Amino acid sequence: MELGRYREDFAYLGLTLEEYAQRMRAVHDLLVLPYVHWSEVAARPPGRDTLWTKIGPLCDDEEAERHRVRLAAAAGPPYVWVEATREPDDGVNSPRPRGLVVAGGFSKGAREVHRELRGSIDMSRHEAKNRDFADLAVPVLLSRSLTVGQFRAAHWNDSERPPRTPQELRELLGRGYTAGWLDLAVRIVLEDLGEDLPDVRWAVPTRARHHWRPLFAYWRDRQASI
Repeated sequence: MELGRYREDFAYLGLTLEEYAQRMRAVHDLLVLPYVHWSEVAARPPGRDTLWTKIGPLCDDEEAERHRVRLAAAAGPPYVWVEATREPDDGVNSPRPRGLVVAGGFSKGAREVHRELRGSIDMSRHEAKNRDFADLAVPVLLSRSLTVGQFRAAHWNDSERPPRTPQELRELLGRGYTAGWLDLAVRIVLEDLGEDLPDVRWAVPTRARHHWRPLFAYWRDRQASI
């Protein structure tokens, strides 16, 4: 969330924007618990149909990191994806990782197995999505200076420092399509366009996300005409 626009709403608290954000993060940390998920490597990257084994809730991030390191260090088979997460303490036993992914990776030898399996399937759709992300979403994200809060909300790796220059951001985004960065790009485009949308129904971010290609192309064309 971009807190800057709500600065006046919490001015009565006598806090700076960063102090308020720190308190929000502290509350968030109290409402989430650490988990570790693992799943056997397949040809396609993890998705909604992936079957995960869930470990947790765990006592703290240190215990979660021990489980993650143990699973990542194990030599297969099975070869596995591993993700350490912080998830809402809402009593719902989710079948897959959700919330903030703190750390992720492969077990030993899993990358090689994944590449071998991937070679047997058609990756054209995945590659096309990465190309469209680079052509349409990346220019949106480079069109303005991003705050640390926006970077943290969009980037999957919470331990990675924010880029200091546009070139560093470009290199990071060059890794390919990422859902968090796409969500941020959608919000930026909706803010830039206001009511000037190709379809008024796309004013809702969740709906606009399903049409991100034509929406971003429209934004690009509008920027060129200004």
